[in-house]
Amino acid sequence: MMETFVSPSSTCTKNCRTVVYFFAGVLTYRNNFDAAASEIAKRYQNAIIVMIFPYGIANGNTGSSLIRLLARQLTQVSYDLSRDQSRRVTNAAQIIREHAAIADHLILIGHSAGGVIAYRAGLYLEEKYGYQRVQVFAVGCPKFHLKDIPYNDRFTYITGQNPDRITQIGSWRKPGSRVYRGRPGREIQMEFNPAHLGWRFHASYFLKSVWTDSNQVFHTNSEDLVSKIYELYPGTD
Repeated sequence: MMETFVSPSSTCTKNCRTVVYFFAGVLTYRNNFDAAASEIAKRYQNAIIVMIFPYGIANGNTGSSLIRLLARQLTQVSYDLSRDQSRRVTNAAQIIREHAAIADHLILIGHSAGGVIAYRAGLYLEEKYGYQRVQVFAVGCPKFHLKDIPYNDRFTYITGQNPDRITQIGSWRKPGSRVYRGRPGREIQMEFNPAHLGWRFHASYFLKSVWTDSNQVFHTNSEDLVSKIYELYPGTD
């Protein structure tokens, strides 16, 4: 079941000019985006930050119940990857509309399968309601077939330097199709904590994971990621 809440890191509660939405993938816990939300609050003034869990929250599940949750979520993700629209997409779009009445800037940030929902919800809002101010950032997300449309200019796809099995799933273009021939407007590879490998690397993009680079410069994953998003879209136009 989809779950959502407003982050306490928000710098605005109503009549907000900027709305930032985080979209979670599978097996995600309620606090997964807390560090990134704190970084958002440092950079975007008058912003409400909304957490959306399209596939539910993993909190309270252990052992066999966690396995059952994952199995159900993976089935839902498979459905969403293969279709341009689903109930989760339209529900997410409705949540976006509830907070975006007077907003000038809508920033949708999706992790893993949440990136698919973020992209499709933004496109649904553009096509059905005429929203033209949506910026989408998908981080560690599987690839999915894209139409060659102007909306993609506002779609940024972010991966890391270490292998991530999730980003190796799927493709942007559908072989033989004249419709699905698009690509993201930007595809960016960033440096994240190199000590994390495999699933730990995939799970750590938004965490306050501390590391130093070869020049002994201090980094955290959450700060570097949000800094890049702000660099690409400061929301000042």
